[in-house]
Amino acid sequence: MHNPYAAPQAGLELPFAPVGEARLFSWNSRIGRWRFVAYCMLGAPVALLYALALGTAFGTAWVQQYIPLQSGLHDALSFSVPLVFLLAIVLATRRRLHDFDVSSWWALLLLFPFLQIIFLIYLLIAPGTPEANRFGAVPAPADLGVKLGVALGCALSLAFTALRFL
Repeated sequence: MHNPYAAPQAGLELPFAPVGEARLFSWNSRIGRWRFVAYCMLGAPVALLYALALGTAFGTAWVQQYIPLQSGLHDALSFSVPLVFLLAIVLATRRRLHDFDVSSWWALLLLFPFLQIIFLIYLLIAPGTPEANRFGAVPAPADLGVKLGVALGCALSLAFTALRFL
């Protein structure tokens, strides 16, 4: 006889994205070490393009009529350039912490300069959990495009650093 008051027999696990499916704009998934570096470096070209557009706009005479270079709006727009890069790092850090099966509140360590370096090195070196955890399935392995993106990002960072000393 069927009991209508019995506990349900269905599994209540959440369906995860299959392994091998990488999503760039995901808030709660996991990423591996290579994608962490690639996603962090994704903010650098965006911030650079924004800075070039902002510098070009403020270099024109018609913009200087309305927004002088000593104004607070100019300072606010110029300050927003590093925020783009910081946002990319914080979002990638959240997903990397999910790979360790820990809360994303640990990303607050990025607010302390000395701990920031140690924490980022740990995120680059430590492996994630080898099986599925509460944040999703095992992250997709890095393909050639991700590795080329990391290499290109490192090369651009070194090139801009070298230009600083010329």
